[in-house]
Amino acid sequence: MAVALSWTRFLWGLGTAACFFVTPMASAAEPSSARYTLSDDGQEVTDSRTKLIWQRCPLGSKWDGKICAGKPTKFNLAQAKKANDPSNSAWRMPTKDEFAALADRSKKKPKMDIVAFPATPKGLYWALRPENDDNLNAWVVDFRNGKVHGNIRDARYFVRLVRPS
Repeated sequence: MAVALSWTRFLWGLGTAACFFVTPMASAAEPSSARYTLSDDGQEVTDSRTKLIWQRCPLGSKWDGKICAGKPTKFNLAQAKKANDPSNSAWRMPTKDEFAALADRSKKKPKMDIVAFPATPKGLYWALRPENDDNLNAWVVDFRNGKVHGNIRDARYFVRLVRPS
């Protein structure tokens, strides 16, 4: 997946902090209808490009056969890391690269396939940095614009779980 990087410097207290944003660029190599396959019950979406299986609805909502019913829940980072599907321990939070691969900048808001992922809240979603297992290091993916940002760990964002196929 191709990405574009942009650097920003912030003045913070007496010091200066550097931050960068990663912007995934959509690939037009395959149409979304060929990329995603729904499970028989509609609860899961298999991504043929990444070979990952995604929960169709964000945590707090569930596929009822027609829509993602219920209100998606926002979590702080510590809560999001503990969130999982008790019926299947293979579910986990995605990495930033896995989640960013769902972003499709050619789409209108939200910047993802709304047939495969209907009623996706237009907001930020938690993604992990697997190289750093602490509550300071994580990413958020914004499907309003398809961008990946550094996190504010005490903020509350949506969670969508993934597992290997």
